[in-house]
Amino acid sequence: MRSFLLVAAFLISTLSGCATYDIRSTAIAKNQPLPATHGVVALQVINNAERLAPLHKGWTAVIVVRTDNMDAIKAAAIAEAKEKAAKKGKTIDEAKVDWDPEVYELTPVYQGTVDSQLFIGSMPPGEYMISTLYSFYNGGDMTSWISMPVFSAAGEFAVSDTTLTDLGSVLFQPLLSIKESSFWSTSTSSKAFVTRVFEESDLGSIVLPQYPQIQQQLSGKTSQSWQSDELDPLREKLSVLATENALAASPIVLPTTQQRALAAKFGRLAIQQDGSWATHNLPTNSQLYAALQIDGKVAVGGELGQLFVSADWQQWQLIKPVDADEAIVWMGQTADSYFALTSSAKQYQVYRFNQLNTPWQKIGSYVKKDPNDWLIQNGGLFAAITKQGTLRIFNDNKRHDYNPADNNWSTDKSTSLRNMAQLANGALVAVEVSQWDGVGSQLISVDDGLTWQSINRNLSLFGDLKADVSLPVLTDNNEVITLSRNRKSSGEKSQIRIATTPLNNADDSKSWQLHGVAKDNCHSLLPQLTTGNTLYFLCDQGQIVSTNDFGKTWQTDIDRDIAQMQAQYETFIDELKQQQEAEENAKETQAQAASEE
Repeated sequence: MRSFLLVAAFLISTLSGCATYDIRSTAIAKNQPLPATHGVVALQVINNAERLAPLHKGWTAVIVVRTDNMDAIKAAAIAEAKEKAAKKGKTIDEAKVDWDPEVYELTPVYQGTVDSQLFIGSMPPGEYMISTLYSFYNGGDMTSWISMPVFSAAGEFAVSDTTLTDLGSVLFQPLLSIKESSFWSTSTSSKAFVTRVFEESDLGSIVLPQYPQIQQQLSGKTSQSWQSDELDPLREKLSVLATENALAASPIVLPTTQQRALAAKFGRLAIQQDGSWATHNLPTNSQLYAALQIDGKVAVGGELGQLFVSADWQQWQLIKPVDADEAIVWMGQTADSYFALTSSAKQYQVYRFNQLNTPWQKIGSYVKKDPNDWLIQNGGLFAAITKQGTLRIFNDNKRHDYNPADNNWSTDKSTSLRNMAQLANGALVAVEVSQWDGVGSQLISVDDGLTWQSINRNLSLFGDLKADVSLPVLTDNNEVITLSRNRKSSGEKSQIRIATTPLNNADDSKSWQLHGVAKDNCHSLLPQLTTGNTLYFLCDQGQIVSTNDFGKTWQTDIDRDIAQMQAQYETFIDELKQQQEAEENAKETQAQAASEE
């Protein structure tokens, strides 16, 4: 293991803002060969959180520091400083000599991912560590940046001439609530950790086809990965804990059986069975999004063009019906066809297929719009199956209907939507776009989105963001369920409560019947999972809670053991400190022996 003390010194200078080093780009040209003697590094970063911060969805860069030449660079800087000082008849303090390590920046490539990120770049041969994960935001009127130190938390890797270094997946796991504004301003090591996922990876087959000349240069060569060291067992325990506590954020209704499911990161899929949840581990680290039942099997789609198929929920076969630069984000079915929606860097693609063993037919394509395009708030793209059994796509302020008879689309005006979901009863629930702050009213449609009923409820003007963007529920008897604040009265505290009203009164803010108080930090209602009177909510730190009596009592259906991850990370930190002390003692012993000679 490279000298911990030297790497730690560099880490301190980085976090204190005193570093003056240049960061070298690792960008690879699409149709150019590798620079002479360089190797390729590929990495997937998965944030086991909804987002990093209000202004930061993902990371802007992965900063990498070269470690095998640090001693030489430092020694050369000291020698040069001594030479200059000697000419002036002076002496120097070696500890105060400035020196710059080799630092490189990996930038993301937006292909086949939605929540995770792929990073790729070329670097000269050597040994390296990831120093930090870094994110920068510039909105024109303000800038913001955040960083997360890594170093020994992930370990060391080597880069070799014309060889792929496949680092697989690295995960970022918050331990404190990212919702708190103090999260990124505190330097405590207990706020979060970064480690690597100990599973085989094949990122080369995903990213290298985008670089044909480089792929040819690397052809036939065996890829390499992380170097093993004595901290690997602790890293693996952290990795297992984090993946077992994967954030589930994609609720699904399986059309055939009406089973409820929750797709999660790290290939986790939870299925509701007899009132409880069973979790299945699919062979991927990426986020899952969509599922349907076909040919007596279940098919689950996710990032990197991956579709997993199983007849028993145990053995999973991976098939790749679309390119790896597309993520399968939605699937639906009609009486005679199946449909899928994929997301790539700049487009959405719509596919139709009839069986698992038949190729997917591309039937539509839509350019992705920036949600905030200068002064205009654009709507997203969402898919639904109508009561007539046809496919309907909502794209910003347009509604597109697919006619399978002639394989054509018709288009009409629609409402711009920020979010939308189709419930088990066929109703559409949504949140519209506002040109003021991006978040408009909740909406419900019982005619497949031809018209929308606005939901008028009471929320704080600022501070109720999760409740504001949360979707409502429409029950089978046309009762609307959502979250709303009770109006303040003498001696009464304003609280977010579960609220109900008939659909035809939903635009009247005075019509709501208020029930129990919503559970703290659990204000994201998941309407797709609603069964009878049981409501499900996603909490800020990823737990899934439910209530069957409108908030009088609560139960935790899917928990996330943050405390256990915290304890395991503290064990890792203690081991790291012991290694640092051992290195310090060894250096003192060597120095003492040298002085005695």
